[in-house]
Amino acid sequence: MICAVGIAGSVYYALNAQEWWVAKGKVIAPQVNDVAALYAQSNKVSAILNSNDLLNSNSNNNGQDTKQVSKELVDLFEPSTLFRNFINAFNSTINKKHFLETNPAFLAYLQVKQITVPSKGSAQESRQQYLIVLNNWMNKINASLNSQTSELALSFRSATKESSAELLNEYILFIGENVRENQLEKFLLFIDSAKNELQVSLQMTEQKARRELAVLLQKTEYAYQIASHSGLVEYQANLNKEGELFQINLGEKALKAKIDVLKSIQDLSVLEPSLAIMTITLDALNKLEFSDNSSFTPYRYLEVVEPPLNRSAPKRALIVILATLLAGMLSIFIALVHYFMTKKEQN
Repeated sequence: MICAVGIAGSVYYALNAQEWWVAKGKVIAPQVNDVAALYAQSNKVSAILNSNDLLNSNSNNNGQDTKQVSKELVDLFEPSTLFRNFINAFNSTINKKHFLETNPAFLAYLQVKQITVPSKGSAQESRQQYLIVLNNWMNKINASLNSQTSELALSFRSATKESSAELLNEYILFIGENVRENQLEKFLLFIDSAKNELQVSLQMTEQKARRELAVLLQKTEYAYQIASHSGLVEYQANLNKEGELFQINLGEKALKAKIDVLKSIQDLSVLEPSLAIMTITLDALNKLEFSDNSSFTPYRYLEVVEPPLNRSAPKRALIVILATLLAGMLSIFIALVHYFMTKKEQN
């Protein structure tokens, strides 16, 4: 009777237990043509910054700082960097939680199990039930990297055969978009930072050049006054000593012409050539046009995700066999106990 009850119970449980299906896929690192547009743009910005000789001259390590920054910029869209970010984002608990909480399949599962998404006023028991189910689903979203072949095995467990493959494909696309947005945001922030730095340097250099121009003009006007009162009309060679404050040896005519020229100067790069370099660099950055490449993928499929052929749980045959064995062992134990107790009473 015990064996019969065990077998019947195991069959009933196996037939009514929640089914779980695991969809699997395999990806590898992307190639450059998978991220060609953004990779080309990062190289273009890097070339613009490397052409800025001012930044190289202001570097404490003879241009090493600028080269390091440019390398970090290009590395944003390097296939190896993108693939590493994809792996980290795929296994991120935050990303899993955000994906599941907005996914219709997961919400439908909660509805079937009569579990509500907790809010601020939810009871502790309801919150606990939700977290148990959520963590159970999140733990079955996995990405494992084979260090020898550099292949990334992806898996997603769901309640139905079709939804497992759909959810895995949707989650892969979700993570790919997440990586693209993060890298693009870093890229744009880097460019904005470079623009702001150039604008500040440009303003400070302009102020310095204007101050130098004002000082030079004033010194020339003083020299003109001295030359006028001294009657030095023409240029006089070897009149000024080395380090003389006012160049009165130029003569009244030359000084007057110099004053007129200094007053007419509009392009301050005449005094500070670095202004032209910074202006050209800033204009080049402002004229950049960035394409939002929708075909961006930080991975390349090695095995396309398809609905699984077999369910992962429950293992119905295994459940019935184990239940039968356990029921048989229990029945034998009870029979032995009954036998010894009956024999003892007889004695």
